[in-house]
Amino acid sequence: MNEIKAFNPAIQIAKSSRSPMERAALALDAPRYNIFCATYASMRVIDDFVDDEFLALPNREIARENAIKTVTHWRDIAIAALVDGTLPPTTDPFHTTHAALAATSNIAVINPEPWENLSAAMVRDVIETPMHTWTDFLAYAEGATAAPAAVFIEILALRKQDGRLESTLPSPSVELIRNSAILLYLVHIMRDLEKDAKKGPHLLTLPDEIFAPLGLTPSTFAVSASANSAIVDQVRKSIAEYASNFLMPALGELNALDEMLMPSEADILRGLCVPYIEKYERFATNI
Repeated sequence: MNEIKAFNPAIQIAKSSRSPMERAALALDAPRYNIFCATYASMRVIDDFVDDEFLALPNREIARENAIKTVTHWRDIAIAALVDGTLPPTTDPFHTTHAALAATSNIAVINPEPWENLSAAMVRDVIETPMHTWTDFLAYAEGATAAPAAVFIEILALRKQDGRLESTLPSPSVELIRNSAILLYLVHIMRDLEKDAKKGPHLLTLPDEIFAPLGLTPSTFAVSASANSAIVDQVRKSIAEYASNFLMPALGELNALDEMLMPSEADILRGLCVPYIEKYERFATNI
């Protein structure tokens, strides 16, 4: 497949997502935008499979084993494509996004660890692993939010070296953006809390310990949220209180990355993150 054409399906997935990350990536040069779309689309398709296909099933138990196999197959083929440029057969359900990763491997070196971490989070979703504590939440967030954020800043830092683009970051990218990613994820959860509750407890990515003081479980909260805005506000307040732990570390990360990235790249990152930080501050002030 022509290398440029290989990116087209991934570009369409990224554009149709209307993701703030995709809008931020539009400011990149063409090669790095294509790489962004390839990586974003690869992660998006497995997240959509788990959320929209598997978790939407009324009887998930009979499909659980196959869903786990789908996630692990996605991980293995994605990493092979990203690291070695290995193309999967056209019959592979994720062929087009894997092909975009293979095209990426021809022009850039991208750390595959985020795909490992996202896979672990998706398997947790499929197994429906209980999330009892904030520690459980953080373990999940390492794949669900820190992984894609790590890929994004790695792409920002790509520079031509020995014929391919490689990151110039001084340490693994996830170590440089983890707190920011978690803060933005918590803001996203606060923003969509009532909407997600209406769709069912399986979309409430929050630990039991946030509901227990209110005499609730994720299931009972999902039932009562649409008719009880006060309970929604109470849960948002608890999320905002926990999120405060990440505010100053996140600002520190952005300041540090200002020194590691070109000014235009730092502006892209701040353009993505600052609106969420401002939204967090409004949540924290108004609740």
